[in-house]
Amino acid sequence: MMKFPAIFLMFIVMMLILPAYAFGAEASSGVIKLYMNEKQLRAVEVPPRIVNGNTIVPVRIIAEEIGAKVSWDEAARKVTITKDDMNIQLTIDSKNATIKGKKQTMEVAPVIVDGSTMLPLRFVGEQLGVEFNWDAITYSVHMFKKDDSSSLPVTAPSVVVGEKDGTDQGEVASGKPTTPPTGTKPPTKGTTPPAGTGSGTGDKTPDPTVHLITSIELSEKEFVVKAKDGTLAPTMMKLANPNRIVFDFPNTTLDDSLRKLLVNNTGELPSKHPLVQKIRFSNFSDNPSTVRVIMDLKSTADYRIQPAKQPNQWTATIEEHRLTVVIDAGHGDNDPGALSITGKYEKDFTLVTSKKVQKLLSQDKRVTVLMTRSDDTFVELDGRVAFANDNQVDLFLSIHGNSAKASVSGTETYYNKPESLTLANIVHKHVVAATGFPDRKVREADFRVIKKTTMPAVLVEVGYLSNKNDEAAMYKEAFQDQVAAALVTAIKEYLNLK
Repeated sequence: MMKFPAIFLMFIVMMLILPAYAFGAEASSGVIKLYMNEKQLRAVEVPPRIVNGNTIVPVRIIAEEIGAKVSWDEAARKVTITKDDMNIQLTIDSKNATIKGKKQTMEVAPVIVDGSTMLPLRFVGEQLGVEFNWDAITYSVHMFKKDDSSSLPVTAPSVVVGEKDGTDQGEVASGKPTTPPTGTKPPTKGTTPPAGTGSGTGDKTPDPTVHLITSIELSEKEFVVKAKDGTLAPTMMKLANPNRIVFDFPNTTLDDSLRKLLVNNTGELPSKHPLVQKIRFSNFSDNPSTVRVIMDLKSTADYRIQPAKQPNQWTATIEEHRLTVVIDAGHGDNDPGALSITGKYEKDFTLVTSKKVQKLLSQDKRVTVLMTRSDDTFVELDGRVAFANDNQVDLFLSIHGNSAKASVSGTETYYNKPESLTLANIVHKHVVAATGFPDRKVREADFRVIKKTTMPAVLVEVGYLSNKNDEAAMYKEAFQDQVAAALVTAIKEYLNLK
């Protein structure tokens, strides 16, 4: 199984150069906010850093918001960014870059920090074309695509535009702050931060809706976080290269005893747990006020939420990881999917094929196989996503049949996140060989179940139910057996199960 650095969990956050004193002000007075076309983006795990006067940031937003493609060559430690006719090649720890085939020298080199690939964004930003406006009063940076530059305000207001949501559209992923563009003035040394911003030092006026976290403890058996009052309801995510579990506690801030342990807004605690190397924590954001706790793992591991033993307490156990796969049979019940040319439903093809995959894959005791549905029931798209995310699975495979005009035939495989591309290529290779249908290639799409899931996820359109030849094969049991076997082979290849 090919493993990618966190470059694929952190797409490009566009940022120009930010003077060291400006970043210092941000670090001590609150988190700089980042907006794309006046939509606020959530923060990334590793904050921007100043290296020799240049801001370096995690890779994240460009691939989704600007439409660039990002690829990673692990052997060469090379990042390639492409958009239209622009091609940028950057190598970790090297100041040499290649722009459209021409060599250029950067002031700073890309680096990997805490598993995240960090890029010098003035250099990258100048190539990909984004307008920036710095709002010193609110410590916020407002980014605009050049084709939207006519709407660039003189002073960008600090507003959040509600997220757009469609049938197969997920919300935009998050980013982290930027810097003032040429011609705008960043805050000067000593600038007073806006009232109400959270920090690693101290807030001016306590907010009754923000709860104080008083204790973060990890024993050999349990992980326990305690608050002075209120209910703790964190969101969790797992990251690889290196392996980490991230817990974000919204509407919380650290109490004085934990703030005293912060150095540059990050504290560390030792671990007695056999699977955890150490714990890091910080006042991560002020919008909403959020405490982030990161477990640096010795290997892969899972968390299991446990009932709290006391009020104002959140408890989980950390356990050894077991390979887990979700098979998603598209549609179901009152959502029949496409209607075939002979009146059959897509939901029936997807269910029987998915159950065949489950039966074959479950024969390998190294893998746990979960199904989003095992009968003719309907599961909302967000329910399928939550099921996969909550179970911390290793990959998500959604099985579908397609429909178009009668002359269209073939197999397509869709992915959304760059870290899903390897899985998509492997699945597509095996399914095309199994079906014998025309190869309609691996494609990128915004289907919700492959966009909002946090693990590598693909959706395979096995064939076209609107095509006479495709449909005739797809409802034959021998064909379904063949496709199921190909999908199991692909899954095992991706998981490196010999």
